[in-house]
Amino acid sequence: MLRVGHVGLRIRPSTARDLAAVAQMHHRCSPRSLLDRYRAGGRPPAVAAVDELLRRPDTFVAATPDGDVVAMATLVRDADHNHLCAEVGLLVEDSWQRLGIGSELMSHMAGLAHAAGFHELIAYPATAMAAAQRLMVEIGRTRVVPDVDAHLHTYLPESATLGLGSVRQRLAG
Repeated sequence: MLRVGHVGLRIRPSTARDLAAVAQMHHRCSPRSLLDRYRAGGRPPAVAAVDELLRRPDTFVAATPDGDVVAMATLVRDADHNHLCAEVGLLVEDSWQRLGIGSELMSHMAGLAHAAGFHELIAYPATAMAAAQRLMVEIGRTRVVPDVDAHLHTYLPESATLGLGSVRQRLAG
């Protein structure tokens, strides 16, 4: 659970049943937010691609009590780097940005990546390099790779596992 103002958001693994809510979230996002997440000209991905993402075990959503999805994050092995690198993708609906949701999801994804044996998180923000860098610096040592496909590398410390919601809940209990 994550409290944002008076709303309690539930961060949980995604399911195929989230497809409609995630599609609605995509339509509420600005082209710039979609560009920063998908790098596809500011358009949401095809429905089949979203459905595939939602069925992955490493995709999480942040949902309101009414079932509206306001953010999602996913983790996949980064094919452009070695087997110890995972690509993280994060999308927070525009009206929910700058409220701590992205930070919470990024922390959770870092914990998940570390628990899965990855040593680095890679992010490919299109226009939001500074914002993505701020999120990733909270997790570990981060560097910008300023090549044609400018991206961020964040080395995951042992403490990244503390970002997993279930681990934090156990430590708090």
